[in-house]
Amino acid sequence: MKRVELFGLPFIAAADHDQVVREVLAWPLQPLQAGELPLLSTPNVDQVVKLHRPEHELLRGKIGRARYVLPDGQPIIWVSKWKQGKTLPARLAGSDLFPALWKELAARQAPVFMVLASDAIGDALRKENAAMRWMVPPFYSIADAAAEQRVVDQVAAELAERPVPLVFLGLGFPKQERLALALVERLKAGPAPMPLFLLLGASFEFHAGLKKRAPMIFRKLGLEFFHRFLSEPKRMFRRYFVDDMAFFLLAFREVRGR
Repeated sequence: MKRVELFGLPFIAAADHDQVVREVLAWPLQPLQAGELPLLSTPNVDQVVKLHRPEHELLRGKIGRARYVLPDGQPIIWVSKWKQGKTLPARLAGSDLFPALWKELAARQAPVFMVLASDAIGDALRKENAAMRWMVPPFYSIADAAAEQRVVDQVAAELAERPVPLVFLGLGFPKQERLALALVERLKAGPAPMPLFLLLGASFEFHAGLKKRAPMIFRKLGLEFFHRFLSEPKRMFRRYFVDDMAFFLLAFREVRGR
């Protein structure tokens, strides 16, 4: 698949999710390239901004080595069109990717493992695929190394006992990224094939109907973030209208080639 580097990340340049879906469902179809990590990441504007903060510089380097990096934010597509030779054909949102994958996985009753934010999500998804397993870790801060390690140990034990090709993580940034990277390190020395870790945030909740996704007109106009702000104004105001304003500076530097 063609890739375009923007903001230091190798975004997949495709008109739709079809090839990604085919490859994920056939995992592991092809061996990892040297230095490549078995991750699927879908950075949006908020994640691009956070990945450029000094405390996440190392994490950005790791995401830059993921097998699949999909552009989940419409502003990322707009920036690509302003930068000569770097055009991304379409936004490839995780919230669109997951239903396409899940439809096939449910039809096959394929065993997968999921780390979710609530049991309500797992209960809803298991109605469609009885072969799925999940866990909900206790709330923890990434500053609490011991608590984070306990979650890594628990997931690693589950995967060692019953290996699966696909592991879905929905804990939000950067917990799911840190957890996936720790699990890759833990499992690479084991006998089981390495699974693909899909970092999909709130996509599961949208699919399960526990959160309402923006109407299509908002998505086409690149205003899905505004619909989410209207749904959760107190929680989302600072993210969208304070922290993520840094994206304009990042975009300017990207277009100017700095």
